[in-house]
Amino acid sequence: SDMTLQFYLLPYLEQFHQFYPEIKVTVTNAPTPQTIEHLQQGRIDFGVVTEPLEVSSGIETIQVRKIQDIFIAGNKFRHLQGKKLNYHELGELPLVCLEKDTSTRKYVDAYLEKRQVSVVPEFELATSDMIVQFVLRNLGVGCVVEDFAKKQLEQDELFCLDFDGKIPERDMCLIVDQSVTMPVAAAKLKDLLLGKA
Repeated sequence: SDMTLQFYLLPYLEQFHQFYPEIKVTVTNAPTPQTIEHLQQGRIDFGVVTEPLEVSSGIETIQVRKIQDIFIAGNKFRHLQGKKLNYHELGELPLVCLEKDTSTRKYVDAYLEKRQVSVVPEFELATSDMIVQFVLRNLGVGCVVEDFAKKQLEQDELFCLDFDGKIPERDMCLIVDQSVTMPVAAAKLKDLLLGKA
């Protein structure tokens, strides 16, 4: 996904390219469900995805990094900054979320459902970067993985809403089809990702 590429893979790809400049790497960008499908159909050597995952037996899942989902807001919603909110209050706010077929959206929806909260977003977008842009323009309160808004949060352009209970952290995972022998170059990149190179 755009998240795993931006906040996990890029430094490793840069390092791999320095070690093996003659090896061509093809990066396929897709949401978690499609990445799993690509792996199962042999279109990719391995995937880096985010939980929640639904994988069949034979797919190895290796946790590689923690991520935190948060709700962010801009200047129009400053009256909420520093207040302890209840998740039920999300129903009164215009929400900007990822599309339903993403693992991030499924994870947050499942968490809210456990708290008996149902939300209908005003905007459903394809990328988290776009959510941040919509929130900067005060079109609503956005739900993103914290990394996407880190710069804007540090510069106080956006702030994080404070709720009575944090959404539990989840993992970025490396997924590998154990029934297939991985090409040598892909295995070397995988080892680099796992700190074995």
